[in-house]
Amino acid sequence: MYDIGIIGAGPAGYSAAIRAAQKGLKVVLFEKEYVGGTCLNKGCIPTKTVLHSCKILSELKNAEKFGIKAENISFDFEKIWQRQKKISEKIRNSLTNLIKSYGIEIINEEAKVEHSGLIKTDTNNYQVKNILIAIGSEPNKIKFNGEYDENFILTSDDMLNLTKLPESILITGSGAIGIEWARILSCLGVKVTIVEMMDKILPIADDEVSERVVRLLKKSRITFYTSATVEEIKGKTIKLSNGQALEADCVLSAAGRKTLKEFGDIKIESGFKTNKDNIYAIGDITRESMLAHSAIKQAENVIEYIINGNEPKFDKNLVPSVIYGSPEIAWIGKTEQELQGMQYKKSLFPISALGKAFAEDKIDGFIKILATDDEILGAHIISEEASALIQQIAIAMANKLSPKNLQKVIYAHPTYSEGISESILALDNMALNIPPKIV
Repeated sequence: MYDIGIIGAGPAGYSAAIRAAQKGLKVVLFEKEYVGGTCLNKGCIPTKTVLHSCKILSELKNAEKFGIKAENISFDFEKIWQRQKKISEKIRNSLTNLIKSYGIEIINEEAKVEHSGLIKTDTNNYQVKNILIAIGSEPNKIKFNGEYDENFILTSDDMLNLTKLPESILITGSGAIGIEWARILSCLGVKVTIVEMMDKILPIADDEVSERVVRLLKKSRITFYTSATVEEIKGKTIKLSNGQALEADCVLSAAGRKTLKEFGDIKIESGFKTNKDNIYAIGDITRESMLAHSAIKQAENVIEYIINGNEPKFDKNLVPSVIYGSPEIAWIGKTEQELQGMQYKKSLFPISALGKAFAEDKIDGFIKILATDDEILGAHIISEEASALIQQIAIAMANKLSPKNLQKVIYAHPTYSEGISESILALDNMALNIPPKIV
């Protein structure tokens, strides 16, 4: 008899398994494909590996301005793509050993819930006291003309299995997946077009972030259309709803991911609870926040609930979002448009005012803080190291620190972190490295 059976070994499942084992529970973990889930094998890690190759390539192409001669710069597509596979494999093997080091049994089979105390596979039955469903999500496969041509319409999974680069590509959707792949492919010389059905690029972001991302796309020679959808595909000709006809070698469907709302007769209710006693759900399948770090926090929370009955609140407002590339894009909390009608203060500090940014020639971007005297309501960053900078705000928000509290912190110079200090000071028109705001 196991204390808990977990179906799915992505960030939600394996984190819950490890935390449960740390708490002394006997755990069995089921995974029909790869330990690590989408994040490790088909998403976060492989794409960031490729993005790092792109960053090196871009810096080498611009090396002369730093006094470094680098001639005949080129890249080996096959080596870049093989490296991302090897990195994922290496981490996956390490993760598997880590899970096993806690005495967790891993079953590499498809699992089905027979009832609240029994999980079945093709070869065995497993008696469990609690069941945790963490089966993740999969890319949306959009059909055009009533069918799905897997050789022409690709998903983010397919992109990692390319055998050669296309000369041109059309990307539907300008969320994190669409923007990151646009950056990768553009850097590698592919002609990129983005089609976004909403009226702005990166529609979930703050308006000023979206506006700056438009500038970044133009700088990278990425074409884009907003308030448009793909209406028809004939051969390599793609007709948009705005009447535009485009040619591309393939289409990347980057319009989000889909999950199952039900698992057999198990229905997901609020939070991590389902309609069945002792059966819980975490990660993408809950649609609370389809990010790996959200899944990990949900995993910690559900194990705490199973053991002690404590039901910690999962606050989506405290989940940071990051889009990788150069510069990085990150945000947390409320956007300015969400605060319309409320009293708040705003600062917008340019990254170009930082010495570190000038030294590295990474001056494109800003740090935007939205706050009251008592709390930070949101932060929106475009900068090198934005993924690290946003965590400073996340810590402040999670601990309900006021802007005055953060003003006590001494920030090292020269760093990008100084931008956080300056942004906080700028809320009261007290920043030291920008002219006074005219009120």
